[in-house]
Amino acid sequence: MSNNVAYKTNAEPKRVHREAPQPQPKKEILKRGKITLGEKLIVSIFVVVIAVFAFKIIGVQAQIYSVNQGIQEQQTNVDKQVKANEDLSSEVADLSRYERVWQKAKELGLKLDPDNVKVVEGK
Repeated sequence: MSNNVAYKTNAEPKRVHREAPQPQPKKEILKRGKITLGEKLIVSIFVVVIAVFAFKIIGVQAQIYSVNQGIQEQQTNVDKQVKANEDLSSEVADLSRYERVWQKAKELGLKLDPDNVKVVEGK
């Protein structure tokens, strides 16, 4: 047997068997919107609630405004009536003066009879 190391006919050259790296299948990433459906639902409900409250507040403010306007009108009417009452009170005081009453009595032909005078106390 010949062991010639320099030449081997039966031997195949040493090959290192490397498997070619197979590209790994990419995982399909499902790209969703940045906002999920649940979040959209929550936000839309929140917006509706805020809008309802805003309209309710505006309605209440409108009612308050109309009530205040009515109060101001009534206050104006009360002020006018108070002024009219004061004017009438001053007219009554002017017409009920003793000199004026005496003058009217003379115009109507009444005479002062001291024996027939009764004193009435005023209120």
